This record gives sequence, C-alpha cells and structure tokens, in this order.
Amino acid sequence: MAAVIGYLVVAGVAIGAVLLVAGPHQSSSRDPTFDLEKVSDRLGGILSALTGFAVTGLIFLVTQADGVPDPNGTSFTAVLAMFVVAYMGYYSSAVSVANVSRPVGEPVFDLAAAQYAGASISLFSVLLGWFALKPLFETFGLTAIAGLTGWLLLGAAIGAYALLASALHRTGYASARTATALGVCAVVGTVAYAIVIGVLAPSLRSGDATLALTLVAFVGGVAAYIAMTLLPIAARRDGWAPILADRWHLAILAYAQGVTVLIGFLLLAVLGLA
Repeated sequence: MAAVIGYLVVAGVAIGAVLLVAGPHQSSSRDPTFDLEKVSDRLGGILSALTGFAVTGLIFLVTQADGVPDPNGTSFTAVLAMFVVAYMGYYSSAVSVANVSRPVGEPVFDLAAAQYAGASISLFSVLLGWFALKPLFETFGLTAIAGLTGWLLLGAAIGAYALLASALHRTGYASARTATALGVCAVVGTVAYAIVIGVLAPSLRSGDATLALTLVAFVGGVAAYIAMTLLPIAARRDGWAPILADRWHLAILAYAQGVTVLIGFLLLAVLGLA
C-alpha cells in the first residue's frame, strides 16, 4: 500500500510540474512529415505480435502452475496479473491505433494526432508486460538471468521513453523542453521515493507492491481508454473543437506523466526497492 500512496503523491507533484512547464495553452503543432496513416497501419502489425506474446506467455504460465511452490501466492499472482494487463493494454492500444481518424481539410482540432498520442502513452504503459519477466524467472529459481534482466529492463524503459517522447513531440503535444521535463520529473520522483523508503522506512517495502501497482495501471488504463474512445464524439460537438485544440494537451501530458512515473515505480517494485 505504501508504494501506491507514494506513487499517487509523486505522480501528482510531477504532473503539476510538467503542466507548469507546458503552459495552459497548446502552442505546438504536428510535424508535417509525420504520416499518421502509414505509421498507424504499420504499428497495428507490431501490436498484434505483442498481443500474441502476452497471450502465449500467459498460457505457458498457467500450464506450469503445478510446478510453482505457491501458485496462489502474491509473487506468482503478480506475474499472471502483469501478463493479463499487458494483453489488455496491447489490445486496447491496437484498437486505438486502428481507429485513428483521417482528417479532411484543416480541422480546428487535430483529432488524429490526439488519438495517436494517447495510443502511444497506452503502449508505453504496457511495458509492465516486459517487467513481468524478472519475477517470472525468480519464480522458477533462475536467479542469474533474473539479475541480468533487471538491468535489461532499465535499458528497455529508457528506450521506450525515448520512443514515447518522440511520438509526443511529433504529434505536437510536447516541445523538446516539455518532453525532457516529463522524463526528469519521473526519474527524480522515483529516485526520491526509493531513497526515502530505503533510508527512512525500509519496513514499508512490500512484496505486494508489484501486484498493487499493476492494478493501479489497469484502473488508470481503463479510464484513459474510455476518455480516448469518447474523444471523437466530443470533437464533433459544436463549440468543443476550439477548447480541445487549446486545452487537450493538458490531459495528454497528465496521462503521459502519470504513466511515466508508474513505470518507474513498477521498475522499483520488480527490483525489490518499493
């Protein structure tokens, strides 16, 4: 529970900081060389493969449950939950990408860019499916590869954030300064929490942290998916398009910052530091 409370506090502060950096009004526009139609079509195939990976991993785990010392324990349940949430995340991201609008003329609100930015954040959030690999190896006693995987996951998180930052920048939702602030706030907040817990309250570390944060990811993902699904309806209502064009970047950046901090906390959890 401490990890969830810590996440909510850090995410709240980080979101406030990045929104201050971005400003209250949308000031950027989509990169004209960024062909969302072609990119979305190509990304759909990649997401299909990742969805298959998550399902295959889940089936493998279920078939191997008899060989796990405590299949109903928190550790193995967390691994299963991470694969289930990853599957749902890949599927919802694929649906979001498949429904990216094709603008006609010069719309007041660039709905396609907003949809792609939201889908990119959702895709980044399901990095937790990769994070499941370390506790998975530990469950089967493969400590050497589990230790190596911890470092590989750190590199994967950095690389995945670079891809997210690029998507936000090219869709016009984050300037270079704002994209940098997103990453810096997430790193500073995550490291600060790890230091506070490690030095002042190590007893608050819990083996349930990974599972609890995975459930937070699921709840947040459902809320974001509903918002992105309703966005095209709102964009077509009279008077809403100018407001969305001016203010929707606040929702996108808040979502991106919340997910970025969550990924940092999940990394701490699988490393046993939360």
